[in-house]
Formats: sequence, structure tokens, C-alpha cells
Amino acid sequence: MLFTVFRWFRRLVYLVVLVLFVYLVVTSAQVVVASRSPLAFAQVKPAAAIVVIGSATRATPLTADLKLRCQEAVSLYRAKRAAKVITTADPSVESYLRAHGIRHLSLVPASDIPGQLSAARRLLPSSAGGKVIIVADPLQTKWLQELATAEHLHAQIAAVPEPKGSFWHDVGTIWGQAVAVGLGRFVGYENTGWIGG
Repeated sequence: MLFTVFRWFRRLVYLVVLVLFVYLVVTSAQVVVASRSPLAFAQVKPAAAIVVIGSATRATPLTADLKLRCQEAVSLYRAKRAAKVITTADPSVESYLRAHGIRHLSLVPASDIPGQLSAARRLLPSSAGGKVIIVADPLQTKWLQELATAEHLHAQIAAVPEPKGSFWHDVGTIWGQAVAVGLGRFVGYENTGWIGG
């Protein structure tokens, strides 16, 4: 009797693990598909602000991916897609953006991406309707779309090419983003900054 109960319990555990694995594989596919369909520059519509996803650590000098995000923000700003740029209070990012002509720059003290988007939402006038352009790495597209919606932002994701990493780095990032999206559906996206960002 005890052996039968143990056998059924073991089968149940295997089934739960299998279901979780399939769920993560499907979510990973959604992450990859979202990363492959970024908005072309010409498709980005005007918004109230450009939000440059900053780094969790102060990057001096700028990392290659953060520099690409800053360059994209400068291009969008010059093309008059938004009159304001919002980013984390990182001296390297601030110096770069100001040196490239960003006059209307708001710095937020948030150390994680959910905090940054929440602070950005509070900086927007109510008449803006929460319309923002988020400049980020392509593999963050799916998670950022969901997180922005949870923060009541109407976001366009302007994904910039990420510097070429190793195959294992990309796989690790995809799985990390899949876990962030998968968990976010159950615990809220604002609680997944530790893994998504």
C-alpha cells in the first residue's frame, strides 16, 4: 500500500516537472519570437517620453549594450519621437546623453527595471496616456511589454541589436527571460525584476 502511494506520488512529481518544462519551453519560444520582431525605426510613433533601460550597476565606461541603447535614444530624440528621455541616475549614461544633445533628461533612482518603469510613469503628465518608447535589449522585449502593461504604460519597445555574445550566454538570457515572463504571469511582473532585468 505504502509502495503504491509512493509510486503515484513519484509519477505526480514527474508530471509536474514535465508540465513546468513544457511551459518554460513555450514561454522561451514567445521570448525569442518577440525579440525577432522589434519595431523598425520608422515604425516608432511619437510618445511622451523615451525610457532608456539602464544598468543595475554603475557602468563606467558604458558597456557596449548600454551605449547602443543610449545611441538609439539619441536618434529617437533627434527624430522628435519624444521630447523627454528618462533613465536611471547613472553618471556615465547622463554624461553620454547630455553630450549628445539631450536637453530634457529625467533621472530616476530606481535600481531595477520595474522600479524604473514605475518612476517613469509617475513623471509623465496624465494627459500623456502613459505613452512611452522603451529602449532595451531585444531579448527583454516580451517581459518589458508585459511589465509595461502591468505599470499602466502604453509602450513601444525599440529593441537595439545586442552585442554578439556566446551561444551559452544567449541561451542563459532566453531562459532567464522565460522564467521572468512565466513567473510574472502568476506573481506579478513587478516582482520579477531580480531575474528579468
